[in-house]
Amino acid sequence: MDSGTPLLLDLPHELLIAILHNVDLAAWKHIRQTCRILDKLAAPLLFSRVYFELCGQGCESLYEISQEPTLAPLVKTVVLRRVRGYRKFSSFDSWTASTHQPGAPDDGLWSACETTYHNNKALCDQLMPYNQWIAMPAEDKEALYEAYNADREQLQMEIASITNTLCFRAAEKLEFIHPDRAIATGKAIVAVRQLNKALKALPNLSALEHEPSFWYDNWALRWRDLYFHPFSILGQTYYDEDEDVEALQISVVLQSLAYFRVGDDHRLKKMSIHVGGPAFATPGRLRHLWSGMGHEITRLCRELHPASSAAAADAEANDNFATPAEIERYGRELYLMRLAFADLTHLDFSMSEDDEREGCIAIAATLAFLFLSTTKNLRELNLAIGNLVYGDLMPVFGVDEKQCATGSILLLQHIAHRAPWRHIRNIQLEIATDRTTLVTFLLAHKNTLRLLTLTQTSLVRLENPQNTWEFTLTEIGKGLCLESLTLAKLTDVLVDWSPGVQPRMLFDKDDKRWQDRLSDYETYYQDCIHRILRGEEIYTLDPLPHLLLHTPPA
Repeated sequence: MDSGTPLLLDLPHELLIAILHNVDLAAWKHIRQTCRILDKLAAPLLFSRVYFELCGQGCESLYEISQEPTLAPLVKTVVLRRVRGYRKFSSFDSWTASTHQPGAPDDGLWSACETTYHNNKALCDQLMPYNQWIAMPAEDKEALYEAYNADREQLQMEIASITNTLCFRAAEKLEFIHPDRAIATGKAIVAVRQLNKALKALPNLSALEHEPSFWYDNWALRWRDLYFHPFSILGQTYYDEDEDVEALQISVVLQSLAYFRVGDDHRLKKMSIHVGGPAFATPGRLRHLWSGMGHEITRLCRELHPASSAAAADAEANDNFATPAEIERYGRELYLMRLAFADLTHLDFSMSEDDEREGCIAIAATLAFLFLSTTKNLRELNLAIGNLVYGDLMPVFGVDEKQCATGSILLLQHIAHRAPWRHIRNIQLEIATDRTTLVTFLLAHKNTLRLLTLTQTSLVRLENPQNTWEFTLTEIGKGLCLESLTLAKLTDVLVDWSPGVQPRMLFDKDDKRWQDRLSDYETYYQDCIHRILRGEEIYTLDPLPHLLLHTPPA
């Protein structure tokens, strides 16, 4: 025992816990080995959140903790985070150009200070030096590229093999979805079984968090002793495979939660998930995921018919592959998944599709409504859905703004009229909608809604001159009894979409007009917020008059 430990133990336990909250994971593990008292204090902090993924040994820690009687009750949150994987590059040249080994000169585009090996000697020592990389013969690099792709494809197959033990759990009796493959063995299959056993064994589990890999993708930066610059991962790789991997894992987790966490005392209370790409928005798409194929066929149909709608591409992808009976069975599984949302009080839910064709978001919104309408006890909601780019609903060739926003508008309309929440207190939205829909949705919750955040939210015109933020925020201020209002990067357009028409963005403190004038921005922002909360008529939100008023004379 360290000589300072007795003095540390003299502190009140509340203060000790506060100190432990400020140390890292490695320190927690060391503290647990120091003495029994510190072990008892540190254990709840160390095991309250447990990470897992449905791949390889990704569920092993979660399973082992769940089977330990002293540790299982400590787990409150499970976090789905991918920690293994390789991104798909378009070509050998793209792959080699994306490498950034220690010692590489800054070329003005990519810098070593943007890498995870910067100022990390231990990591640098594990990587091939830049001089050795550039001296390597081209044929050796090509061999490495082939080995990289072989590893990537092998891992994709390993992840897809989790479908071998999936069952139709909404059926009268359990049936393997792929009985001919169910007897196969593999690490991923073990991971699914370990997840199911863990979910049944954790008595105090109350939350699921999903950390999407487009935010947490450091696993993609390294392969063997090669390193890929973070910016190259963003610009030079394809994300389709990763979207399908994450959608598959999320769908399996939701099914397991719905089936194994049964009863009021076992349902989750908090959830944070992101669903990207075609995912499992329809029974047919769920079938593609659970077949182990992903959405290659769907994307091919979209590519062959770029002018077709998302629904038409789905129909072609499913043609001759699925019978009506099969579609019905997968539909029942989606309906079962909704039970994972039944008792949530806090939900952070986002859905997106990079494909901008007509109907993509509308189809995703249908799944969102299935899940959201099940949450009867919701108190806090953070909802982001649609093809928003920094809050702006971007014009799409051949599609008008109404078509682009239809899915998110219908989602809010259906919730307002068919499934409003009776206890909701806090709503945060990132969405494309129109004034009437947004105001109607919010007023449907006026009895309990007290905190509202609108960030990166776009109003569409729909040939209505009142679909601007002045009219909208006036109605919100007059109709709601808000205690707090937060606004950031709100867009609308002054006229209907046409060539050269630019949207305006309000409450954007990063705008160059506020450069070196952040105090003026805060004054402008707080003045607007106070006027809205007081229920005043908002005639203009244009910051120009405020800037002119507070600009000192030359």
